[in-house]
Amino acid sequence: MTLVELLVVIAILGILVGLLVPGLGKAKQVAEAAKNTANLKQIAMGTITWAADNGSRLPSPQYPGGMVPPPGMSPEDFFPLHYNLGDSGLWLDGVVFGQLYLKEDKDGAITDYDVSENGDHLKGTLFESTQSVKKNPMETDWHKHSYAMNANLQYDRIYDQVESSDPYLTEKTLSNLLFAPNAMLYIECIEPNVVKFEDRQAIVDTIEKRWDGSKVIAAYLDGHAERLAEREIPDADPQMDRKSSRFWRGVDADR
Repeated sequence: MTLVELLVVIAILGILVGLLVPGLGKAKQVAEAAKNTANLKQIAMGTITWAADNGSRLPSPQYPGGMVPPPGMSPEDFFPLHYNLGDSGLWLDGVVFGQLYLKEDKDGAITDYDVSENGDHLKGTLFESTQSVKKNPMETDWHKHSYAMNANLQYDRIYDQVESSDPYLTEKTLSNLLFAPNAMLYIECIEPNVVKFEDRQAIVDTIEKRWDGSKVIAAYLDGHAERLAEREIPDADPQMDRKSSRFWRGVDADR
């Protein structure tokens, strides 16, 4: 081969590599999305199992939440098991994490377990978004490498009649949430681990920063999980729009 022919071959190979590399990156992202979607589905199923064992009530997104123990009752007797594993009270530092990972001895004690402030206990678990870790490896708070629970689900009407600092941070009865296939339970969010409709922009930011503008992963009350593009995340007022209300609140807009 002459030098010119060799340079032409090298140029062609360079072009082919340039075409191939983006495709490989996309394939890796699709694989990460599939793995993380399966993980979030398991978290949703674990949450539904927890509800089945606790009076058909979803755990609060954060404990102690909006309720206070009745007079004469201790928090340990009023709130569910593992509600206070970490000072944050977050669902992913307490009851849901406990449902999936904690093992008790015959006396009901938990050994060798500690919730860390920066979420180290989430590393390597279903709660870790491996895509987030790859996109932002300098982030040391693993809560930001995780998921968010939807606090907008319609709270039980009993909370209208009792003292409550935030009724959305309470347990919710599943039978009151009529649109399980439409009602979002968990969704990716790079900032808060508890979200409401007002946090939609943070979820949209997650699509851009975590998935390069592709889709975000969400799990639903019926246990399924899927990826959503920005246009598929309802942006109308949930109190007024039926589709948005079913997604964010689990009920029709007039309820």
